[in-house]
This record gives sequence, structure tokens and C-alpha cells, in this order.
Amino acid sequence: MNTFLKKALTTVTLTSTLILTGCMSTELKVNDKYEQPINLSTNNPALIFPVSLHGVPGSSSEVGLAITAGVAGQYGASVISAQQLYSVVGNLSWTLGESIRRGANKGDYKINYYGEKIATDLQYSMDKLTKALKSSGVINDKNFSFENVIVLHVDSTGGIPVPGIRRVTAFGGIINVKDLEVVSYIEKDLVLANDNDSILAQMPLEMNAIVEELIGKK
Repeated sequence: MNTFLKKALTTVTLTSTLILTGCMSTELKVNDKYEQPINLSTNNPALIFPVSLHGVPGSSSEVGLAITAGVAGQYGASVISAQQLYSVVGNLSWTLGESIRRGANKGDYKINYYGEKIATDLQYSMDKLTKALKSSGVINDKNFSFENVIVLHVDSTGGIPVPGIRRVTAFGGIINVKDLEVVSYIEKDLVLANDNDSILAQMPLEMNAIVEELIGKK
């Protein structure tokens, strides 16, 4: 099968699946303690926490960099990506995302609710990430500390398998790291074309849409 026919078949299959399954979205959950939209600026940028991906076809490191580069490209100096420092946070990239998911869906936004270790690990990792970004010259103000961190995660989801596509659940939240509280949270079920080029094109758009809703500017 030539490349054109393969891409055409993938598009038809993806479209058919979207019609049959829909692209379900949970309601945006907002912590009433914080005003919307969230104020991000060059003087008060948010950190994009290293992104963890489960169930996404292709190279996780390549897709992760594409997602965070897409968000940084959309918001400029108002956000700073730490994806290149993934090794600094390790498994916390996954456990933090899953923890805010469980808490926000129960209406509890306190990070400490999930266990003191998550909050402690977050503070420790934020300190290491901030120091690394200062050392590399990404942050020039030696006294700067982040107020907001954007946490994005993608997880595999159930459903009937369809050739040429992959279903995943993408979710994200914004955490006020000074208060250790979730500010906003949302998750969506996505249908992805099951090839690397399509994933690299689609995922940054999908995750940018999630960040836009989290900030409250959509």
C-alpha cells in the first residue's frame, strides 16, 4: 500500500471512530480560591513540569518535547519548559499527574491530601528544576521562584481496538506550588492516528487546547 493510500485510510478510520466514539471531555474543574484567568507573564512564568506519556505510539521523549515546545511556542516567555530535565524528576512525572487526577475528581485540591510524600517530592523537585534552569541561564533572576506549575499527562484508555488508531486519556492541571493546591484541572479522551508523524502533529495541538482551558482563556 503506497503512502498516500495509507494516510487516506488512516484519516477515514480516525474520522469514523471519532463519529462512533466521540471525543469525550470532562468539565473543567476550578478551585474557587483562585481567580480565572490565571495570570501568566514574563515576570511570572509557569513551569511546564516534565511530561509523562503512557500509551502514546512512537518515541515518548520525542513526543514529550513536541508537546512542551508547542506550549512554549504558544505562550512564549510566559511559560518555561523543563522537559529536557525529565531525568531530574523521574517517576514523579507520572505519580504527580495521577495524584492530582484522583484528588480533583473528588473535589479535593490539596496536594497534601494524597499523602505528604507527594507534596514533599514536588517541593524537592521544583527546587532542583529551578536551580538547574538558573544554572543553564534560562532564568536570570537568582531570587526567582515559580508560583504555578503546569502538569500534563497522557495515559492509555480502554475501548475496542481499531486498526490504525489509538485511544488515550490526556489530562492536565495547574498547581500553585506555594500553596500546594490544584488551581484547575481537566481531562479528555482522545483518538490518535497510530503513526509517529501524525502523533507529532496532533499531540501539541491537543495539549495546547488543554493548557488554554486550564489557564481560563478559552
